[in-house]
Amino acid sequence: MAKDSHSVLKQNALLTQLLNLSPSQASTPTPLVHISDQVPAGRGLVFICPVEAQQVLLTLPADTLINVKSFKSFFRPELLPLQASVTRGGEGRSDEGRLSSALLLTLLLARAHVETELGRGRSKATTKDDVLRLFVQTLPGTFDSVPLTWSLVASRLKEEREGKTSWKGDFFASLLQALPPHSRNLQQKVRHRFESDWSTFLSLRDSNCDVLTEPSLLTSDPALARDIIHAIEKPLFLWAWHCVNSRCVFLPLGLARHGDNFTLAPMLDMANHTSDPARECKVGYLPDGGLQMYAPDVPQGRSPSVTKEGDECFITYGAHSNESLLSEYGFVLPRDLSPDQQWQGSRYVDVLVDPEVEDLLNRQGEEGEEKIELLQNRGYWGEFTLHPYPEPHPSHRLVPALRLAALNLRATPAEGSAPKVAKTKANAGVKAGRKVHPVDGRGGASDLDKWEETLTGYRDTVSEENERKAHELLIQLCESRRKKNGGARRHLAEARVTLESHTDEADAGIRTRLEPDLDGCKLSLAFVEQLLDEEDAVLRLVGQSAQDGVEW
Repeated sequence: MAKDSHSVLKQNALLTQLLNLSPSQASTPTPLVHISDQVPAGRGLVFICPVEAQQVLLTLPADTLINVKSFKSFFRPELLPLQASVTRGGEGRSDEGRLSSALLLTLLLARAHVETELGRGRSKATTKDDVLRLFVQTLPGTFDSVPLTWSLVASRLKEEREGKTSWKGDFFASLLQALPPHSRNLQQKVRHRFESDWSTFLSLRDSNCDVLTEPSLLTSDPALARDIIHAIEKPLFLWAWHCVNSRCVFLPLGLARHGDNFTLAPMLDMANHTSDPARECKVGYLPDGGLQMYAPDVPQGRSPSVTKEGDECFITYGAHSNESLLSEYGFVLPRDLSPDQQWQGSRYVDVLVDPEVEDLLNRQGEEGEEKIELLQNRGYWGEFTLHPYPEPHPSHRLVPALRLAALNLRATPAEGSAPKVAKTKANAGVKAGRKVHPVDGRGGASDLDKWEETLTGYRDTVSEENERKAHELLIQLCESRRKKNGGARRHLAEARVTLESHTDEADAGIRTRLEPDLDGCKLSLAFVEQLLDEEDAVLRLVGQSAQDGVEW
């Protein structure tokens, strides 16, 4: 979880001051939540009094939100994302040269932070200037437990020390190698997004600095406007990028690209994530373009008053697995099993086994290649996952792959009929496949026919024998993946040894905005260990379920 150096009292005072700047504040209900450090995550929103189901908890008028629409005057018009109305009908202005909402808001926060640190006040500050100044002071100071931070720290320390020993560089290099395969892939995608945005910013800063400045400040104080842009270096840009990536919420702004329609929402952004619908506070959109948060609905069998003072107020960030939560936000939800081995952790936990399925089919040679083509053409290739909730099971995409893998496409027909091979029309972007169609010499449907029928729901299974073999393949797949994770465990052990040998060292004098402290290192290690333990638990549960012959 992101660390924050501000006291709770100061943070609540800053947010109250910020919200009071809104002209509509007089008619806005008083918030029924505030920030507390008495929550498991370290900091979050709690109710300040008992509330009823669906009661309004927080109202944020449009002028309290920070997005490219409400702060459009802070950017050059040619940089702003296009409105959907401009692109309708196939004719409109070009999107070339325009920046994403994410990059523009990153720029906005970085500029505000630099201006505060420079201490060079502008002659005429507007209300929006004050909103930014206050909001920046409420944000986390570091994002130590986000894998993107680890990756950049490991790279930077390796470059700066020119191969010399750096324990934090070694620690995070080992920790990245300890991540489960899908987590490593997610981390690499996040880093690619960041590096792309940083490269765009750097190119504009070095070639056309003025385009990145605040237009009104460039007019009134061009030296300050330019100094602010040139003071934004990679660690500060990363901090602002993390703030935007981890704290924005969706808001329909009428922009052409769906991914540009989001906003920073003061106070609401302090709500922690839950995967439990019964604890989720809903967020709705107001006619004026603002946001409103409501108390959870009443679960069946509960009294009308579902919360009390001090209870935590949650929202949901989406149907994210712990691997996604760590990659994007820097935290994981706790995992737990009941005494009867029922999953009590996040309902969205899964284990991606695409490489294992591909290896399984590749080992079947030419027949395996034909099966891959069949799955591609039927829209069932990839995104093969295992799930512990509500009961251990393979995903609806993995089950057909296992059943097909268990088929023998070269089986000799009963009366010597040769298999028919027909070309099938490929989906867009997928090469044409072959449909290997053994014909039962007795005139009945082949196993492949039956497999096709399971895809449409006409048939539940291919056969008892095929189902048994498919379950055996799943058991083997789970065991194979658990063995592969032994390498990740070794990297985790290396990271632990590195950390434990430096736990007595002080961070004073060497800490930078980018470099996590010892507590951040310990938390990061614990999160990776939980991901590995969680994956192992899912593999064991799903494997045991297949061993027990549980129907899919």
